[in-house]
Amino acid sequence: MKTTTAILAAALGLALQAILPAPVLAGEGIRPAGPIGGTDIRQAILPPGPGLYGVGVGVNGRFPDYLTEDGHLDSDGQFIVGGIGLLAVYPFELFGGRLASSIFMSGGQTCFRIKPMPDSCSDGMGDPYADVLMWSRHFPSRTASPAGNPFLHYGLDTLVGLGLSIPAGVYDRHSPVNNGSNVYDIAPNFALTYTTPSVLGPALGDATEFSARVFYNYYTRNDANEYKSGDLISADFAMTQRKGAWQFGLTGTGFVQIEDDEIDGVPVPGGNRAKMLQLGPIVSHDFMAGGRPWNVTVKGLFYVDGQNAAAPNVVVLRIGTKLF
Repeated sequence: MKTTTAILAAALGLALQAILPAPVLAGEGIRPAGPIGGTDIRQAILPPGPGLYGVGVGVNGRFPDYLTEDGHLDSDGQFIVGGIGLLAVYPFELFGGRLASSIFMSGGQTCFRIKPMPDSCSDGMGDPYADVLMWSRHFPSRTASPAGNPFLHYGLDTLVGLGLSIPAGVYDRHSPVNNGSNVYDIAPNFALTYTTPSVLGPALGDATEFSARVFYNYYTRNDANEYKSGDLISADFAMTQRKGAWQFGLTGTGFVQIEDDEIDGVPVPGGNRAKMLQLGPIVSHDFMAGGRPWNVTVKGLFYVDGQNAAAPNVVVLRIGTKLF
C-alpha cells in the first residue's frame, strides 16, 4: 500500500506542475521549478531598470484526464490558485550583465479523484519558489530597434539562474493531493530570448520573439516516506508577435523525467517516469498608469501529450508593475 500510494502521489504531483511550477498539486510527488503560472514571454529579459517589482497571479483549471503509459484512467479534478511575487533588480552589473533575485508565494485549493473514489483535496499554502540569483545580458542586433517603445529591443538576451523550491507548503503524508511537496527542488536554469523584426511582415507586428527557459530539477528525498523522485528536465517556451504595446502568439510548457523514482533507495516498479506537454495561446499588454509601467498577461494551456500524470487544462492571469 505504501508503494502504491506513493507512486500515485508522485504522478499526481507532476500533473499540474508543468504549467504551475509554483506549488499546487503534490503528495509524495514533485513539480518542475519556476514562478507561479510558469514563464513564457521575455524569459531572459529583466525589467528595464533597477528596483523592486511586484506581480499577482491567478490560475484556474481542471483535470479532465489521467494519462498512463498504456492509455488513461477515468478521473477528474479542479483547482484554483492565487499568488504574489517580488523581483529585485540590483543597481549594478557583473560581466556586462544585470543581476536579480525573486520570491513567489501561492495558496489555493486543489481536488482530484480517480473514479469511483471520492475527491481528495488540499487547501492552503504551497511551497515558495525563489530565483536565488539571475544574471541577464542583452546582445543587441545590428538592426535599429523601433523608436518610441522602451520595452522592445532587437537582439539576443541570455539568462542564467539558480532556482529553489522550499518545502513550506501544506503537506499530509497520508493524502495523494497536497499543496506542498515536503522536498527541496534545486533547479539551475538558463533562458534565451531572441527578438527580430517581424518575420510575418510589418502589418502583423513590429517584431517576432522566440523565448525559452530550461530547468534541471534535482529533488531531495521525502523524509516522511523515503520516496525520492527522479530528476527531470522542464522547459517553458513561447513564439510571439509584438505590435506596439501588445504581444500575442503561442506558448507552451513541458517536462521529461530522466531518472526512476525510488522508495527506500530501491527503484519503484516500472520507474514511474512522467512526461507532459501543454500548448496554448498567450496575449500580453504593456501600459503606463499612475506613473508606473504595468503589464497584464493572459494565457491558456491545454494538454497535448503525457504519461503517468493527471492532464491539466488551465487559464492564467498575471498582472505586474514596478513598486519602487
